[in-house]
Amino acid sequence: MTSRIARELERLDGMAFRRREACGGLVKRFHSLPAAARKHPDFKMLEQGYVWMFVPYSLWPIDVCGVVASLLDGILAGRRSTGEMALLMKMLGTVPTQSEMEAVGAHEHDVQVGNYEKLISAQHKFDLKEDILSQRKDFKADWELMKAAFPVDKYRDKKGIIRRRMAQERNFRSPDFKFKWRTIADRFRIAFDAFANKWVLYGMEGDRPLLLKLSVNVTALGTMILIPRYWSFDRKRDLEWPAIIRLHRSRDVHRQGAKLTKNQIDRHRESSRAARFWKQATAAGLKGDRRNSWVMGMLGWDARNDARQLRRLLEEPIQLDSQPGKPGNRG
Repeated sequence: MTSRIARELERLDGMAFRRREACGGLVKRFHSLPAAARKHPDFKMLEQGYVWMFVPYSLWPIDVCGVVASLLDGILAGRRSTGEMALLMKMLGTVPTQSEMEAVGAHEHDVQVGNYEKLISAQHKFDLKEDILSQRKDFKADWELMKAAFPVDKYRDKKGIIRRRMAQERNFRSPDFKFKWRTIADRFRIAFDAFANKWVLYGMEGDRPLLLKLSVNVTALGTMILIPRYWSFDRKRDLEWPAIIRLHRSRDVHRQGAKLTKNQIDRHRESSRAARFWKQATAAGLKGDRRNSWVMGMLGWDARNDARQLRRLLEEPIQLDSQPGKPGNRG
């Protein structure tokens, strides 16, 4: 095993959610590609997908390992991918920033073991509720009924846990939410979901109820805070807001506000107009100071303005109705 493969496998070992188990084989396959395969037209897309394997799982917008495996299979078979695959990789884009990956990666290790204490300052509420629940006779009676009706051990995972189906954002439901009552497995899954809902659980570990926690989770799209329905929520005391804000802001969040947002919009609109005027001036054969003066005049600027202000405006990273880029790339 080469040192590079060893280093990358070690990186996967250091990531949450058994990343090496999921992606380790793909690391070895990628590095074992013959020289001819690396000349395949799809190899650049494969490289793009490959670096995403080292991004924290919470930030994956799609099944990255599945994409990498598909591209590897196609390259080794000598096939060209479809145009849709090229579109997918364009939409996937580049990996998040290093600071974002480090912050989210560290958070994932806590999430993996259900530890939200760094972000929650009212753990005592959960502890009390969990202790009371485990002693309730009506809860125990319900669980005994479940065990009498179904072979519950059959549905445990490797850790001995049975999990309910996950709730989804905005109450959208997965396809398996549809009522099916044909098999024992169908019936158990529906009955267990109802049981877990009744007692506000995310699962059962043996005979121990796994009570739903107040939790803060990062997803590819944002930061989600879930407050269990049994929780008497105190917004000032129950959450470690500074820690949550630091985690959320690690994701390249910038200051916002009504006035600031309006100023940004105005700035981006002016940048877009400047880019359009720059292109027109270039097409008309204007160069240098003459082009700068003409564009600033069209923008309504004072003639005494420094041309460097125009250059900075043209280099704005975000445009509302034109592509970003430097003046030299605008025609």
